[in-house]
Amino acid sequence: MKKRIILFIIALFLISLGFGLGNLFSQKAIIAEDLRLDDQEATIRAINKVIPAVVSILVYDQVEILTVNIETGQETKTKEKKHKGNGTGFIINSDGLILTNRHVVTAASTEFGEYRVILNSGKRYYAQLIDKDPIKDLAILKIFDKDLPYVELGNSEELQIGKTVIAIGNTLGRYQNSVTKGIVSGLGRSLPVGGTLEALDNVIQTDAEISVGNSGGPLIDLEGKVVGINSAVDQEGSSIGFAIPINDAHPAIKSILESGRIIRPRMGVRYMMLTPEIAFDNKLSRDSGAWITKGNFGEIAVYPGTPAELAGLLEGDIIFEVNAIKITGTNTLFSVAQKYKPGDKIGLKIQRGEEEIIKILTLEEFK
Repeated sequence: MKKRIILFIIALFLISLGFGLGNLFSQKAIIAEDLRLDDQEATIRAINKVIPAVVSILVYDQVEILTVNIETGQETKTKEKKHKGNGTGFIINSDGLILTNRHVVTAASTEFGEYRVILNSGKRYYAQLIDKDPIKDLAILKIFDKDLPYVELGNSEELQIGKTVIAIGNTLGRYQNSVTKGIVSGLGRSLPVGGTLEALDNVIQTDAEISVGNSGGPLIDLEGKVVGINSAVDQEGSSIGFAIPINDAHPAIKSILESGRIIRPRMGVRYMMLTPEIAFDNKLSRDSGAWITKGNFGEIAVYPGTPAELAGLLEGDIIFEVNAIKITGTNTLFSVAQKYKPGDKIGLKIQRGEEEIIKILTLEEFK
């Protein structure tokens, strides 16, 4: 009799346990589904918040056409507008200022370039080029209207690897406001750039697909805030895109609003942000900071006649502090220098070989 009671109790326990585990798995499935739906709804809300202010940019330039009369051999030259490229941008205030990439607008000549803008609503405008950033791959256009939709700018310094981001752009110049989603794959990346002074350091790496035509479009978070400007891809791999942090654009936007043009301070050096690997490979005595070095395409390290040369900076110097602010991979020399204006004096702590030295440098305007 006792055995039967014990077996009955054990059976009852197992049945109860089964119900408990079943409920537990059911709850987990429900929670997972809720999380999936929450993520999906947040994505849709973020896109709907931003997309009215995202614009497709069509770039035209004046070209000369030569025609020859076969019978007479007479040559006739005519000029006409020709489509030169496509890009993306986004409106940053209700008066129609548009932020995009510099390489989008430089597809056309300064003299004859023409920019046409299409909003997500289908409304079309001619845009005026206000200015090109002399350092960053940024430019400002303007369309003339009132009460336009505009984006909310976020804080790229708060980004973390793994955070969900969404890229929006005029993919291939054919698919207006296409949307891709991914995560922040890396922060503080530096891209090798040749034959140019533009600084592509401290960029955001993402696996959200960025294609031709997406350049200048917004990279947003799930709150619908712009955290970056889509700018480049690494074609040696797949899903390796890069965006300029929105915080790097704040000084340019502020300068446009205050003075009508982009004013950047200049030191006059070409540098590479150090990592322990780069420092080890080059036998350097410090593994963080801005290493003044030549480029892969023959660019000089210290430009003649610039504040850097006048202050006595040399190729091989490592700038590791500016006015007591440490220079690191995510706190680059460029981003720190942008806290100051042309004419400001800054103190630099420099590693030169085994010696630490201090230099005082007066910033000039980048022209």
